[in-house]
Amino acid sequence: MTSIQDGAEDIADDTATLADRARLVVLSAPISQREFADRVGMDPTALSKALRGNRRLQDHEVAAIAQVGKVSQRYLRTGAGRPPATGGGQAVRRRADAVDADLRRAQILEATARLIARRGFHKVRVADIARACGTSTGTVHYHFPTKDHALRAALVFYADRFHARLEEEFRTADTTVEKLRRLIEVQLTTTEEDADEWSVWVQSWNEAILDPTLREGQKGVHVRWREIVLDLLRTCQREGMAQGADAEAMASRFTSMVDGMAIQVLAGTGDMDASRMRELLLDAFEPYISLRRR
Repeated sequence: MTSIQDGAEDIADDTATLADRARLVVLSAPISQREFADRVGMDPTALSKALRGNRRLQDHEVAAIAQVGKVSQRYLRTGAGRPPATGGGQAVRRRADAVDADLRRAQILEATARLIARRGFHKVRVADIARACGTSTGTVHYHFPTKDHALRAALVFYADRFHARLEEEFRTADTTVEKLRRLIEVQLTTTEEDADEWSVWVQSWNEAILDPTLREGQKGVHVRWREIVLDLLRTCQREGMAQGADAEAMASRFTSMVDGMAIQVLAGTGDMDASRMRELLLDAFEPYISLRRR
C-alpha cells in the first residue's frame, strides 16, 4: 500500500484502517517485526495476519501495540492524534521492505502448512506452494530450502497457533480446574482447522520415525505441550487436589490419551468422535481431580 510506504503523512487519512495504522506503527519501530510481536505478546504469524487485515486485533492487542509503538489507542482506532515517529520516508520504506518480507514468509508458511495438512507431505510440491501463494518456486525455496524445512515450519506454525489459542482460553479461566477443562476443549477436532493441526502433527510423527533429523523438532513441540499439562497438575496439587498422585504419570497418560483418540477421530476409526473424546478426557484424572461440573 503506497500510503504506508510514503510515510505517516499519507496514511493518516479517512480511508486508513486499524490494520493500516498498526502496520505503520510496526514499520516505524526500530526493531524487527518478530521482536515487536514478542514485545506485544503476540505470535508472529498472528501479527502478520493482523497487519494484512486477515485477522481482527483484539482489544488487549491494540493496547499492547499502542504501548510498544508509543502511540495512543485513539490513534490506532481512529487515526486521530499523533502518528508514530517514522524517521523519514526512506526509513519507512526500508522498514516496509523488511516487513513485507516477513509478511511474504508468513503467507508462504500458512499456505505450506495447509497444503501439507490436506494433501499430505509427500504429495505437496514446491510448485503447489508457489501457486497457492501467487509467487515463484525460487521465492518458496528462499524461505524453505527443502521440504523437510517446510514440514518443520508447518509443525511449529500449528503448534504456535495452538498455544496462542490456549493462552486466550486460559486468560478467561478463573480456576486451575477450569483451565484443565479448557485444555481438553482446545484438543478436540471440531473444525477443519483443528483437523489441519492434527494432520501435520501426526505426519511429523511418521516422518520422524523414518528420519532421525526430524525428531528433535517433533520432540520439542511435544515437550512444550506436555509441560503445560504437568504444570496445571502440579498447580492442582499445590491447591490441595491430587495429593499423593504422580503428576508425571498423570501427564503422560493424559497426553497419550489425547494423541491416540485424536488419531482415531482424524482417521475415522471406530466410533471415536469429538464428543466421545471429550467425555473420556473429562474422566482422565479421576479419582484425583474431577473435571465434571456438579
